[in-house]
Amino acid sequence: MGPQGREHPWVLLLLLLLLLLPAVRAAAAARPSFVLVLADDLGFGDLGSYGHPSSATPHLDRL
Repeated sequence: MGPQGREHPWVLLLLLLLLLLPAVRAAAAARPSFVLVLADDLGFGDLGSYGHPSSATPHLDRL
């Protein structure tokens, strides 16, 4: 018989992978999101969030 814990090294590896999985998922979720709006002849003053009086852009305003 070998030293205790050395009979099945794959158990230790599996346990380590299972413990690291939540940390990897949290790191992937922490990345920033980018939204790129492309429109012809759109200035920053043409959106409702920047005070345009007649342009209603509620979905862009929520971003």
